[in-house]
Formats: sequence, C-alpha cells, structure tokens
Amino acid sequence: MAKRSENHEYLQTVPRPVAAMAKSYPAGYAGFMHTHIRAQFLYAASGSMRLTMDLGCWIIPPKRAVWLPAGYRHQTGSIGQLEMRTLYIASVDSVSPPKTPRMLSVSPLLHELVLRVVEMPIEYDEYGQEGQIVKALLGEIDWTPIHPVSLPSLRDERLRHMEQSLLKKPGDPATLEQWAAKLDMSPRTLMRLVRKETELTFQGWRDQIRTFVAIPMLTEGRPLLEIAGVLGYDTAWAFTAMFKRVTGKVPSQYAVTE
Repeated sequence: MAKRSENHEYLQTVPRPVAAMAKSYPAGYAGFMHTHIRAQFLYAASGSMRLTMDLGCWIIPPKRAVWLPAGYRHQTGSIGQLEMRTLYIASVDSVSPPKTPRMLSVSPLLHELVLRVVEMPIEYDEYGQEGQIVKALLGEIDWTPIHPVSLPSLRDERLRHMEQSLLKKPGDPATLEQWAAKLDMSPRTLMRLVRKETELTFQGWRDQIRTFVAIPMLTEGRPLLEIAGVLGYDTAWAFTAMFKRVTGKVPSQYAVTE
C-alpha cells in the first residue's frame, strides 16, 4: 500500500506536481507561523479557517479555499471543528498562479476532485488515470479572487488590546469616547490612530470585527436573531444591514456554500 502521511515536509519532496493531505483540527486550534517550499491550496471542506499573515487575519468559511504562493509566511487555525484538505502544488501547467494570497470559490466538481486526489496514493501514476484527475483538478481552479472578511494587522499595542476585547465581547456598546478614556487618550487621538492603522473609521472597524465574529456562526446555521444578540443588535434586520454594508451581501447569501 502506498505511503500516506500528514508530514508536510515529506509531502513537499514527493516527485509529483501535487501532493495532497487530509487533516482534522479541533475547535480553537491556533497553529503557528510557518512557510512551505511549495505553493498551497487550502480547502475548508467543513468548518471555518482562520488565516493570519502580513495582510491581516482572514476568516475562510466552509467550501472556500485559499491560495498561498510558495514561501508565504502564514498561520492557519480553526474556529470550530475543521476538516482541512491541503494540496501542496509544485507546478500548474498553462497558467501563472497568483503571486499573492487570495480566497477562491470551489465548484462542486472541484470539491469532488480535491477529495478524490486526497484518497489517491501520494506517488500516484502521473501517466495514467490518476495523472489525468490531477490535471482536471488544476484546470478546474477558478483564480478569480473573492474578497475575504479580514482584520488588518495592527502595530499599536493599545489597538491590539481593544481588538481582542471586541472579539471576545463583540456586543460591547462602548463609544469612541469611552474607549479613549479606557486607553488614556483623547477621542481625537484614538480616531486618528484607528484611521491610520485600519484605514477605517471607528464604527467601520467595529463593524468589521462584528462581521468577522458573525461568519463562523452563520456557517454553523445559527439563527440570525441569536447572532444579532451576540453582536449587540436588538433585531435581525439591524444585524443584516450592518453585514451587508461590510460584505456587500446579506447573511443568507454569504452563508451559501454550494
């Protein structure tokens, strides 16, 4: 029987253009910063990924994927229970893959092809049916980027403290003035600092954080009114209006993972 492994270093030495791995992660898995010599196609078959890199922190909902170029430093974690399917890709014929990370859609066909390749021997027959399946998989990838809900990388320790507090208690109604008092600065200074580090207003940044918290709950199928309550809204309508303002979609559209 062909060797199977979850050792990513071994998988990147396999003399094949694609090496695949299936791995399960418990809820709350944090991961660690690392790089790979091969590019990666990370697929959340179920559960939501949390991806941290220099571009910020992204939430990747189920049935979405992330492309990471070779050598790109990143940290992959889980929110709920996560079923991850990883492809380590040495080359893609006839196309030039993106040179920066991007979130991608996954068609029903690509979903099935990823699952099939994960089941194949690691050193599959390149010139037989298995090689054709790998070529079909690579050809089925739609490189059109999807805008992920993300949080920017923060340099200021005070803003990082504020962000962590709002992630834990997204319904916190404290105003800009109240937060400024907590952080021992003037409201004007806090407003300028938020704008400088996030390129958003205070309210825009808080909406982004609330949306970031909401997405995993949406993909779990939790009721809109329940999510709205967690985020500090009295009605599902108010939550929906905020969510659409941030993502351009209503929650039911975003949560669709066909």
